[in-house]
Amino acid sequence: MSLRRPFLILVLLFVCSLSFSQQGFLFVKKGFHKKRTYTEGDVLHIKLADGSYRKGVITLLRNDTIFINGEPVWRPLVTKVLLERKPKMPWPDKQTLLLIGAGVALTTAGLTLSKQADIEEALVAGLVIGYGPILIKHAGGGLIRSFKRKKFRIGKKFRLQVLDFHLPQNKLKSF
Repeated sequence: MSLRRPFLILVLLFVCSLSFSQQGFLFVKKGFHKKRTYTEGDVLHIKLADGSYRKGVITLLRNDTIFINGEPVWRPLVTKVLLERKPKMPWPDKQTLLLIGAGVALTTAGLTLSKQADIEEALVAGLVIGYGPILIKHAGGGLIRSFKRKKFRIGKKFRLQVLDFHLPQNKLKSF
């Protein structure tokens, strides 16, 4: 009997900490397929029909209006949704490159001394093992970056849909 009460209180506190109210959603759709989903609190960068840009946090989604940093934007005025791009990875510093060079020298020496390869083959193998991943990451990353989507053009292919879960203010009743 005495163990049930603290357990019940603990469960109720846990459930209360997990419960939250429903929020609105902003969908970027292509046909019936959702390509992106934004909720209140997400960062949104859009271009409007007049050519201006708005970037900020979605504070509210109500009816056909998107509130960005508290300023209303009517959904049909949005022409593009711009996507944030990750910054390019920087090249390794000099110390890291020198340590990789030391690893190449050790690999070359090990392969040559164990007579698994002659010195030219061992040097090529060491260079590929040491510097290959860096070159692949930067050259391949640039190639992949060029093909990634940068924006959604709203109109022909893509459309915006606001899903509003807020209760209307005039229908709210006090207790």
